[in-house]
Amino acid sequence: MPRVWFVLAITLAASPALAHVAPSVDDNNRYLKITPGADRLRLAYTVFFGEVPGAQMRRTVDANHDGTISDAEAQAFGDKLGAEVASSLELTLDGHPLPVAWTTVSVGMGTPQTAGGAFSVDLVAWPCLASVRGKHTVALRDRFRIPRPGETELKVEDAPGISIEHARVGAIDDPRYDYKFAGPGGPLADDGLDLAYTASDKAPRLADGSCATAAPVGTKKRIPIVVLIGAAAVLGLLLAGIVVLVRRRQRRG
Repeated sequence: MPRVWFVLAITLAASPALAHVAPSVDDNNRYLKITPGADRLRLAYTVFFGEVPGAQMRRTVDANHDGTISDAEAQAFGDKLGAEVASSLELTLDGHPLPVAWTTVSVGMGTPQTAGGAFSVDLVAWPCLASVRGKHTVALRDRFRIPRPGETELKVEDAPGISIEHARVGAIDDPRYDYKFAGPGGPLADDGLDLAYTASDKAPRLADGSCATAAPVGTKKRIPIVVLIGAAAVLGLLLAGIVVLVRRRQRRG
């Protein structure tokens, strides 16, 4: 893997969708960031609970009501929220629907005390494309009903070897590929994101092997020639044995 992509991969895997965003007081915000790649996308999704709703939510996260949120309690809440978000996302890659599976679910409580305020849940998924490099299309709708909705921000990031043809939400086409909405749902729930891009030969693949079998969806896997030759040899031996048995019976008769 080229060093520049190795550094980029670590940075992307470690950073949430938001960057230096201050929490709201009364509202809950969400931040989505999509980074196209040669063989996959990086989809980062952050739910940022504000000061007031975060303080209220902490009491439900504290399952045993001891006044302190343990790592296990925080993770259980993050996993539950992640499942709700994933089931509310409609992701289509190159015309084929694909479920969202988070590889990272990180809960940032700040303080483990239930008397605290704002906190965030960072979710990261790496959905594989049907084919490596070339032209790709992405459609994403977010129907997650966040409580006390405030701001929703969606950003599409450039990456090495990636040329974005367009990245628009409904009729809105921002040349910076950065969209902000207020309130529940909005254009991201109705029209969704329409993204088209091309990954050139300079777009490196990640070396974790998770997308190593990427192939056009719907194509049949070819059987290796060695397997076919071996199967033919076994079939030939079986037929030869049958012929020998038949001849022996004919002689005895």
